[in-house]
Amino acid sequence: MKEKENQLELDQDGRTEEEFLARYDVDDYERPSVTNDILIFATEDLKEENVRKIPRKGLQVLLIKRTEHPCINQYGIPGGFIAMDESLGEGAYRKMREETGIEDLYIEQLYTFGEVDRDPRTRVVTVSNMALVPKKELLRKGYGQYESTWFWVEKKEVRKEKTEHEFIKQYELCLESEDQSIRMIYEVTERIEKTSLRKKSVSYQLSEKSNAKLAFDHEQIIDYGIERLRNKVEYTPIAVYFLPKLFTVKELQYVYEAILGKEVLNFRRKIGSMIVETDEKIEGRPYRPAQMFRFNEEWEHEF
Repeated sequence: MKEKENQLELDQDGRTEEEFLARYDVDDYERPSVTNDILIFATEDLKEENVRKIPRKGLQVLLIKRTEHPCINQYGIPGGFIAMDESLGEGAYRKMREETGIEDLYIEQLYTFGEVDRDPRTRVVTVSNMALVPKKELLRKGYGQYESTWFWVEKKEVRKEKTEHEFIKQYELCLESEDQSIRMIYEVTERIEKTSLRKKSVSYQLSEKSNAKLAFDHEQIIDYGIERLRNKVEYTPIAVYFLPKLFTVKELQYVYEAILGKEVLNFRRKIGSMIVETDEKIEGRPYRPAQMFRFNEEWEHEF
């Protein structure tokens, strides 16, 4: 039996693994470059005419201005090439720290983007990641070596129709800088086949209403991140990442509505035991003191 096991360890050329590796030439195959991109989402208060009301919230994404070719002077998602001696996770945290000055955030891997011509330099595969942050805490940490700007981001449906073979939905993906000087709007068309597999194709077109464009294919990555947020907020407590440890029910509701892009009715009943009341009350604000809540660490989602 032992002799048979030893024979199985040899390849078709009669080599052991050690002999194979000793002669292996990494140049036998072309190798793509790999990058990490990190979507950093936050929510921010919208301006209210009535200062005595708890303000609604909007979704924001942090973008950096590129200082070199390709896509020089265009805004894009923080990220960059990973090193050969680091894991994907280590590379993501390093690039986030170098380009934004931010560290110690929870990062979740999203999706891998690998279209052949997505980067004019060479064949580049990008692993996208997502981080959710309370913006007020983030601002105290400062930013890194690049010019960083918060952009309001919103995805809204503008049209839908059905044909014999597919569902068609059209959206506007809108990004606008906080000072309103930069506006990027993409027309997004989703086509979903009427089959059990529900195969989906998505196309993007920069709108004439824009005065700038995103670097590379970053509109696709941002769009994917928004869809992931909208899906996960339905069954996980992901929304609480946008808030401090103590928050009001209204603040949490407005985070949900900023993510989903629509009003949420019967909100307190829908979240059930996901949050628990504390003895704290919100003070020092122009509106009436409100009871504070926190995330219930014992909460479990039930399908």
